[in-house]
Amino acid sequence: MNQIESLLPRESLLWIFAAQLAVLTPHFLRLPGWLVAAWVLAVLWRLDAYRGRRELPGRLAKYMAVGIVAVGLLSSYRHWFALEPMVALLAIALTLKNLELVSRRDAFLSLLLSYFVAATLFIFDQSIPVAVYGVLSILVVTAALAAQCGRHSARPRRALGLAAALLAQSVPLMLVLFVVIPRLGPLWAVPQDSGEATTGISDSMTPGDFSRLSKSDEPALRISFDGPVPPPEQRYWRGLVLSRFDGRSWGRYPGFGSDDRGWGQPRPAASQLPAVGPRYRYQVIQEPTHKPWLFALARPHSDTGGVGETRDDRLVKSTPVYSRFAYQVRSWPRSTLPVPEVLNTTDRRRNLQLPRGGNPRARAWAAQLREKNLSPQQVSQQILDLFTRSFIYTLQPPALGADSVDEFLFDSRQGFCEHFAGSYVFMMRAAGIPARVVAGYQGGEWVARQEYLLVRDYDAHAWAEIWIPARGWQRVDPTAAVSPERIRDGLQRAAADEFMRDALLPLHRIALLHRLRLEWDMLNYRWYQTVISFDSDRQRTLLQRILGEISPARLALLLAIPAAVALSILLLWIWSTGREQKLPEAQRLYRNFCRRLARAGIGRRCGEAPRDFARRVAAEEPGLGLMADKITTAFEMASYAEDPRAGRQLRRLLRSFRPRRR
Repeated sequence: MNQIESLLPRESLLWIFAAQLAVLTPHFLRLPGWLVAAWVLAVLWRLDAYRGRRELPGRLAKYMAVGIVAVGLLSSYRHWFALEPMVALLAIALTLKNLELVSRRDAFLSLLLSYFVAATLFIFDQSIPVAVYGVLSILVVTAALAAQCGRHSARPRRALGLAAALLAQSVPLMLVLFVVIPRLGPLWAVPQDSGEATTGISDSMTPGDFSRLSKSDEPALRISFDGPVPPPEQRYWRGLVLSRFDGRSWGRYPGFGSDDRGWGQPRPAASQLPAVGPRYRYQVIQEPTHKPWLFALARPHSDTGGVGETRDDRLVKSTPVYSRFAYQVRSWPRSTLPVPEVLNTTDRRRNLQLPRGGNPRARAWAAQLREKNLSPQQVSQQILDLFTRSFIYTLQPPALGADSVDEFLFDSRQGFCEHFAGSYVFMMRAAGIPARVVAGYQGGEWVARQEYLLVRDYDAHAWAEIWIPARGWQRVDPTAAVSPERIRDGLQRAAADEFMRDALLPLHRIALLHRLRLEWDMLNYRWYQTVISFDSDRQRTLLQRILGEISPARLALLLAIPAAVALSILLLWIWSTGREQKLPEAQRLYRNFCRRLARAGIGRRCGEAPRDFARRVAAEEPGLGLMADKITTAFEMASYAEDPRAGRQLRRLLRSFRPRRR
C-alpha cells in the first residue's frame, strides 16, 4: 500500500481541521502571529499531501519544524511559567500533529488535543458568550470524533446529531459532578503574561488620565450589600493612595505601608477594628485588572482568602486579579473608630513631600495661608471656596504645561477630578498640612431588580485626604465643591452635554438600549453568582442543605440515585423501542384468524400470501373454505383499500369463526 492510499479520507480530514479551527479561533488574537501562520501552512500542506501534490514531511523536516517553533516561543514570551505560553504550547502540538496526520489513531490524538485547547478558552474568560461558544466548539470536536467511524458517519447532519445526543446525555452527569466533585483552585490563578494590555485605574495619576477613563462604560465593580446601603455621598471605593509627586504626576512610594508588599500586616493597636458597631457588609465582584489592588470603602476588612489590608486603609490581593474576583468586605465609618494622636515621622514626611521647584504662584499663596496660622480645616475651606467661586468641571480640560498646578489654579480654571484633587493636595502640603491623593471609583448605578451597585469605568474618581490632629485622615473631595451633582447623581448627569460625546453610538441616551444593557449585566451577574463563584465554601453549604451531613455514604447515595434514575430511563427507552410496534386493526384481526387456524391444525407458512393461504385451507378443510375466503376478502379490502365497512365485516366474521381441532 503506497502513502496516498494510507491517508485519511477527505471527510475525516475536513472534520479534523474544522474542529481545530473552532477551538483555536478565540486564541488567534492572543497567540503570536507566526503561530497562526504556521497552523494555516500545516493545514495547506496536509491538504496538498491528500491531493498527491507533495509528500508528508520526513523526520528531518519535522525536527526542523520543532526547532523553529521552539525558537519562536522563546522569542515571543518573557515568562515561561504563565498561562499564555502554555496555551501556545498546546496550539503548537495541535499544529505539528497535522504534519503526521495519517491514521485514525493520529486523528483521535489530534481531536483529544482539541478538547484540551477548547478547555483553555475558559482560563481567560468565563462570560456567558464564551461559555456558549465553548459548548459549540466541543460539539464540533465531538462531531469530528463521530465522523471518524466511517463515510456515512461523516455526513454533517448525522455527525452533528450524534454529537448533540452525546452531549445532551452527559448533562445530568455533568451537573452531579459539578455539585459533588471537590472544588480545586482555578487555573487562572497561574500568572499570566504581563504584556497583555489592561484597562482601569493605573498606579499613577497625570492630568488627563481620569478624563480618558470617562470615555469607557465597561463594568468595573458589582457590589451587593448585606444590610444598609451607603448613600451616594459615601460611595467612595478607594483602591490606591498616591503620595509621591514629581511635579507632573502622582504616584506611590516603593515602601512599606504604601505599596502592596505590606498586605496582611497587622494594624497598629490604636487602629484595630471593633468587633461590634456600625459597619457596612458587602460583596464586591471585581473585573480583571491584572493588578493586585482591590476596591472598598474606608477602613475595610476582608476574611476572603488571599486578601489583606494595608496600613493606608486599602485592600490588596496576594496575586494580581486575572479574572473576575469576588471578595467579602466589612467597612467601618471613620467617625466610629479611634485614631492615633500623631502621624508617624515617615508618613508625615511622605505626605508633605513636594518637588524643590515649580508652581511658584501656588507656593506663594500657600505661604500666605500658612502665615495666618489657620487650622487645617480653615486652610481647606479657603481652597474649596476658590474652587466654588470660579472653576468649571469639564471632561475636556485644556492641556497644562510644566507648572500644571499654577496654570490650573490661576489660568485655565477648567478641569476634571484629577486636576482638583492634585492641586488641592499640592496646596495643602505647601501650607504644611499632610495630604494625599486617593484614586478609585465614586458612586455607581443601583440595579434594583437584582439589588446590586454597578460601577463602571467612567465612575473612576480621584479625591483627597488630609491629616487632622485627633481625628486622623479625613476625606475631602474638591470636585464636590465645583460639581456636587457629580457626587450625588453621577458623571452622566453632571456632564450630560460632554458625557460619551465621542461614542459612535450614544447608547446611554436611548432608553430601550440602556435597559437592555442593564438586563444583560444582570444576567452576567447571576451567571457569576451561580456558576463562576461556586467555590468550596458554597459547595459545602449546598451539600449540607441537601444531605444534612456530608459523609462518604451520603455522597455515594447522592451519586447513586441520579445514576439509578438515568439507567432506569435508559432501560425503559430500550424496552419501549424494542417492543413490536402496534399493528393496524385489520392486521391484528387477520393475525387472530391465523392463530385460530393454527390451533385447528392448519398453520400459515412463512411468506405465504393471504389468498394462497385461503386456497390451501379450502383444499385441506373444505368446510372452512367459504369462511376463510370471506375473511380473507374482508381483510384485503380493509387493509389495502382502507374500506371501513370491510373492517366491520371482518370483526363480525371473526366472532363466529371457531374452527375445531383436527
